[in-house]
Amino acid sequence: MNSIWRFYQDLNHKWKWQRLSVDRTVIAESSSAYKEYEKCLANAQEEGYSFHPAQAKLVKANIR
Repeated sequence: MNSIWRFYQDLNHKWKWQRLSVDRTVIAESSSAYKEYEKCLANAQEEGYSFHPAQAKLVKANIR
């Protein structure tokens, strides 16, 4: 299933995550808030988050 992961700081400056559908409906969210981003990220990974970096664009060679 396609989903969007959102990481943000709440009003207390603690990190939280949400998993959203493509139409931005909340599917799941963290039950805790985290002082450190890394702990929030680790919790999201336990819930299925995985980072996929953008693919590099291919540079076309200038052939003469």
